[in-house]
Amino acid sequence: MRNAVYVFIGMMLATTIACGGDDEGGEGDNMFDNPAAGSGGFSGTLGGGGTSGGLSGGGTSGGLSSGCADGIVRTSRVTPRVILLLDGSCSMSSNYPSDGESARECVNNPNSRWAALRNALLDPNQGVVTRLAGAVEFGLVVYGTQPNCPLTGDPIMAQLDNLGAIQGALGDVPPGMFTPTGAALDYVYRNLIEPVSPDSDMGPQIVVLATDGEPNSCDNANTDYQPSLQASELGKSMRIKTYVVSLAGAQGEFHDHLQQLANLGAGFDAQGGQSAMLYEPSTPEALAADLELLIGGAVGCDVALNGEVNVNAACQGSVTLNDQPVACNDPNGWILVDPRHIRLQGAACEQLKNDNTISLKADFPCSIFDPQ
Repeated sequence: MRNAVYVFIGMMLATTIACGGDDEGGEGDNMFDNPAAGSGGFSGTLGGGGTSGGLSGGGTSGGLSSGCADGIVRTSRVTPRVILLLDGSCSMSSNYPSDGESARECVNNPNSRWAALRNALLDPNQGVVTRLAGAVEFGLVVYGTQPNCPLTGDPIMAQLDNLGAIQGALGDVPPGMFTPTGAALDYVYRNLIEPVSPDSDMGPQIVVLATDGEPNSCDNANTDYQPSLQASELGKSMRIKTYVVSLAGAQGEFHDHLQQLANLGAGFDAQGGQSAMLYEPSTPEALAADLELLIGGAVGCDVALNGEVNVNAACQGSVTLNDQPVACNDPNGWILVDPRHIRLQGAACEQLKNDNTISLKADFPCSIFDPQ
């Protein structure tokens, strides 16, 4: 199970309850009342998964004020978990873009589907895992039939800062041989997904399936779609978002099958009704862009609190990024999503996502915040 607090590497999420007086002020330009907050309180700073609180004097985070409850507002970034489920069959050694030929052996081909996938994930400058390892709990499963089936090696368990482990697990050559997609999906849903209670502050759990071959099994190389469908039904029942990335220019029945997996991964019925997006990049550049869209988009700007804010007075509180005020109920500021979560929007969200050294501070009067 995870600890209660998760933060960016280098990011400090500092928080305060301002335990000041109850003098009324004017109203702000938002849906909440905005009386002036008091000036006393405790402050705490999060870093490295813990709190290092302390009293500070003066300003909006200074000193104790009489008649006010003691406490520290703790914030934690709502951190997504992304399981990368990668086809390690020998056909991943085929040229990409496709030249119509399919590799029969696993080789080191710098122009292959496998190489394009590794680069999109691990490029030193633009790889999505390289850039987001401090903000996303990445896990990895490579599947195939050798040396073991359906997992060719030990899974990389999801956690922050997993770049080194994932780099070590993705060599230049796919392990091979065939494509037991159903068994691999079933393993991921049963072993790498954490049950979530309705009131959990846990972030979204996402599976990204990248494959180029028709599914078979550990015991038989013949195409068999049913195990993949059954496993995807399990993922749907667990409400796990699964994205499907096709690297083979699939056609006919295989294309229809991948579309069904994408539908189930989006929570739809396999056939009929709504159709989910099936990602079909045809070049390395398009593959990198799709993975950036899927994984980068999962890094949201929600921040969980260790208590509840009075929703009718939320804008009495304040939020700053690097000590610069962020406006409440502003398209480029912050909003209270529910009593336990704030969300940065627009420019503030982009700043939070793209600056690993940013300091976020939230400040709420004791009269509107109930620590829990």
